[in-house]
Amino acid sequence: MSKPEFGAPQLREILAASRLFDGVDLDVLQQEIAESRCIVAAPGQVLLNPVVANREIYVVLAGELLVCLEPKVANPLVRLGVGDCVGELSIIDTSPPSAYVVSAGESTLLAVPQDVLWRMLSRQHGMAVNLLHILTRRIRENNAVLLSSLELQREYRNKAETDTLTGLHNRAWFEEIFPRQLELCERIGQSVSLLMIDIDYFKKVNDEHGHLAGDEALRHLGQLLQRNLRSTDLCARYGGEEIVILMTATESAQACLIADRLRSTIAATPLTLANGKQLRLTVSGGIAEWQPGTGLEALIRAADQALYLAKSGGRDQIVASPLSSGLKMALSGSNACAPVA
Repeated sequence: MSKPEFGAPQLREILAASRLFDGVDLDVLQQEIAESRCIVAAPGQVLLNPVVANREIYVVLAGELLVCLEPKVANPLVRLGVGDCVGELSIIDTSPPSAYVVSAGESTLLAVPQDVLWRMLSRQHGMAVNLLHILTRRIRENNAVLLSSLELQREYRNKAETDTLTGLHNRAWFEEIFPRQLELCERIGQSVSLLMIDIDYFKKVNDEHGHLAGDEALRHLGQLLQRNLRSTDLCARYGGEEIVILMTATESAQACLIADRLRSTIAATPLTLANGKQLRLTVSGGIAEWQPGTGLEALIRAADQALYLAKSGGRDQIVASPLSSGLKMALSGSNACAPVA
């Protein structure tokens, strides 16, 4: 830093227009201003560093300062121009700065020492009010940056957890969330059932209408499930055309009724293909009710076995695992909740 050529009238004009000194009688602060230093910061020079204690605030007289999370100027959080100040927070709380402050180019600054700043504030209370406004505005700016960052993280997380084809949660989300939900249900003694469904004759859809039609069928199924499931149901694409749905606070008998309504809705809502042809889809499902001490793998296995029974028994039906109620149940539109021999 070198001593710049900066005349008193020019300095006074800049300070009078700055937020920190707005409405302040600068004549009262002549001594304190004289005790402050006018300095020149070189391009890229780091003025504030999170690992170094700060003892001055800087008022920008010419040039620009950049507030960064690292000592690089590629992506600054904030740009500070003529009349702006920086460093006041670390002086007030006597902690190191929370970010790096770097000179964008050659910048002329008024460096006000810590003890001089406190004398200014005690002599001109309006300056203290200005400083409070500056800090409030900075907190709001930081909150805006934080909210933006959280939204971005949420967006990335949603993309990482969502199956792009069906719009349902994906297998990774299922593997993280379902075990945690089962642990919660076990802890509070809540019943829970798992439904596994898939599209009947899905290979035939692909063979006769093409893989694009198969993709449309999966997308169609995902949309119908999202519209018709309860808000408490957890739904994910398990693999291929298989979908798993965890129904909390739901015993097997109730799960069967819910699943059969879904089956009926899907069968009654044909998919319109790109060529205008309507494709009627049906699904089969297997239900397993969770038992205390049962892990997710065993629950999935029981639901998968029930799904196999639904497929081998004619499709377009819901079958409950014998493990769920001691009775194998098949549900179809014409014979709901009837026992299967």
